[in-house]
Amino acid sequence: MQSQELTAGCLYGIYDPLTLSFTVARAGLPPPVLAHPDGTTEIADIPAAPPLGGDESTPFATTRLELATGSIIALQTDAFLYADVANARNGQDRLRQILADTERPLDQLRDEAARTVPPTPVGADAILLLVRTHALDDAQVVSWELPPDPATVATARARTRRQLALWDLDDLSFSTELIVSELATNAIRYGAPPLRLRLIKGRTLTCEVTDASAVTPHLRHARASAKAAAVCSSVPRCPSAGAHARAPTARRSGPNRSSRIRPRAGNRHCAAGESS
Repeated sequence: MQSQELTAGCLYGIYDPLTLSFTVARAGLPPPVLAHPDGTTEIADIPAAPPLGGDESTPFATTRLELATGSIIALQTDAFLYADVANARNGQDRLRQILADTERPLDQLRDEAARTVPPTPVGADAILLLVRTHALDDAQVVSWELPPDPATVATARARTRRQLALWDLDDLSFSTELIVSELATNAIRYGAPPLRLRLIKGRTLTCEVTDASAVTPHLRHARASAKAAAVCSSVPRCPSAGAHARAPTARRSGPNRSSRIRPRAGNRHCAAGESS
């Protein structure tokens, strides 16, 4: 087992309901199937890359696609489409034919697609995720540019508090201000201008602080004796502290998505959801 190479397939996408764009990358899994509102379908042209843990010399390229409101994105594993590579194209064509009826509810499309799954090989997972895209209204989004000055944090908190009052979300003010404060402080201290704060009112409240740094942010653990330890450990818990659907979420970017997942026998997992 120690000499065996362990790899994993990955298909990762981010849909932005503000720009109506879908950014996706894949490693060892088939590309997404797209169904457009007019009923046309296509297999997304996404550069292939080896599974994670394999040949690390190959770059993982991302592709940005423009999708109209009401489009359907289908992410799936190999096992959901075919039992052997020779039938790969047949599996993709079968899924495209089902998704062409974009007026049907996603639950119905999911169930019909699941009924056509070939026998799953031992140890393989047949997984399908369906998402229908939606756009956010301009009134659901607000953003501000933040000067790279620590004094800006107080202004960001005040603007957040006033905006939540306009959205009738005063009950989320405390936790959201704490999240905004920490994200803005970190961006000012470690990021690069321009800095921007964005609040998105979808199914959940999303707080985004972006900067121009090319370095990906990562979670850092404070020492137990550090004064900031309490704050560092409490901020990640704030989004779920409210225990209700409107709890704020701290993000760098990306959509909020609500999904209904129904595991099926034989390692078949299907989910259908609407983007916000």
